Formats: sequence, structure tokens, C-alpha cells
Amino acid sequence: MSVATLAASLPADLLKAERYYTADTYLLPHDDIERARLQVQHEMLVKYTNELLPSGLIVSDGDELLDAGTGSGVWLMDVAKILPSSISLTGVDIEKRLFPQPLLNTKFFVQSTLSLPSDWSSKFTLVHQRLMVAAFSREAWQQCLSEFYRVLKPGGWLRLEEIDFLGVLEASPVPPLTDRFWKGARVLCEARGVSSDCLLRIPALLGELGFSDLQAIETRIPYGSDENARRVGIGAWKGMKTPFLKAGGFDVARTSEEYDMFIDQVEEEWRKENFTRTYITWIARKPQ
Repeated sequence: MSVATLAASLPADLLKAERYYTADTYLLPHDDIERARLQVQHEMLVKYTNELLPSGLIVSDGDELLDAGTGSGVWLMDVAKILPSSISLTGVDIEKRLFPQPLLNTKFFVQSTLSLPSDWSSKFTLVHQRLMVAAFSREAWQQCLSEFYRVLKPGGWLRLEEIDFLGVLEASPVPPLTDRFWKGARVLCEARGVSSDCLLRIPALLGELGFSDLQAIETRIPYGSDENARRVGIGAWKGMKTPFLKAGGFDVARTSEEYDMFIDQVEEEWRKENFTRTYITWIARKPQ
């Protein structure tokens, strides 16, 4: 179901209600509108990355996979469809509101990735995490990647996926309204302890922690020409309205109405400018 279809099916009073947020550092809501956006986003990302799992991954009966920051579990549930039922999949998140109905070989826990259970050491063949660059501080990235290293089996795989959320990789000119939003988002993230350079530091952190065989795969996603990609990106920025306005709106908006109008203008700007964004997938392994 698309975001637009979902919105059309929801009661008007729900659409007008304040979005549901969980953590101070996480800018996006946890609600039914976000669940639908995550589904469209997942389908779009699979389309452009053309894979769910590392190409060299081999699983055996009894292996276990971990999806960190699972959200609605959309990645995990999709992977469960293509793997034998003898493979167990675990999803963790700090909020259970979006958890799906589990399958026989899937399970979901309310759990921070910064402090995974002590008895999970050397447990998983693969750890996957997607789109947390705007949620973690430098220290949190160090901690979560350290935890991933601990819970991976020797020879296990790590797959991280991140969008250039704050525009730190952009060398070409950025459309003016998009640039204005990014400047505000960087200040907002910094105020919450999330540094804009975290995306740039991930490869070095992986090396420092002992990961090997690091691969970085960059994909340009056409938010201007691809309607679903544009809907996903604009939907995320719309979901950030409450944190933006609570922080003063920066140079974007002071009221809810102004914010909505601004994001509508950004959407048109993306369409006209054929705007693209960089998506990075890192693959690494814990040595044998």
C-alpha cells in the first residue's frame, strides 16, 4: 500500500492528529503513516540496490540473522520469504509499535542496539541495519558497531545501508530549498548530539573495530524522476515537522502550515531539478 493510498483510507481526525514519536534523537515518527512509507521505501531501495543480502553470504540450517532497528520489520519479513524456514531471524527496535505479526521463524524484541543481550555473543551469521545515520551520535555509532562485532559469529557478515541524509557527500550544486532544509536539519541533528559527519566516519570505525573485507557500494537514487522515491523522501521530511517546529523551525518554517507549504515546494523543486541522492551499502565481515 502506498503512502497516498494509506492516507486516503485513514479517518480525517487521524490525519490531523499529532504524529507519534519515540526517542529524542530519532527524528521520524512511529505510526501507521510511517509504516506505509517504510514499505514503499523498502521496495524502492531493493529496486535500486538489487539485493537484500550480501552476494557472498551462505547460510546453513540453524543459522540466525539479526535486523537492528527493524522498525516495521519490512526487510526482515522479506528476507524470511527467500530463506529456508530453518533459518531464524530476529528483529530489534526501541519501539514495538510497528512490529509485524511474526512468522514461525521470526521474532521481535524491544531492545536497544547499543546494549544487546550478553548471551548473544557470536550468535549471528548476519547483522543488518538500515538508515540510522540521523539517529546516532558519534559515540552511539561506536557502541552499536562494537555490539554488532560482538554478536557476529567469526566469519559473519555485516550489512549497513545509509542515505546521505544531511547532504555531506554532495559535490554538485544543491537546489536552494533543499539546501535550506539540509542546513536546518544539520543544526537540529547537532542539537540532539548527532553529528553531520557520522556518515563519513563509518568506514574508519569498522576498520578500528576489526571488521575486514570492507566493501562500499554507492547508488544514486533519482528522487526527481522516480515518483515512489520522491514520495519516500518527501514523506520522511514531512514526518520531521514536529521536531523541526519544536526547535524553532530554523529558516524553513515557523508554523505547521508554513512547513507543509515549504515541503510541497521542495517536492516540486526535486521534480524540476531531477534531484538525486547518494545511497551507500557497506558490507564487512568479522574475521574467522
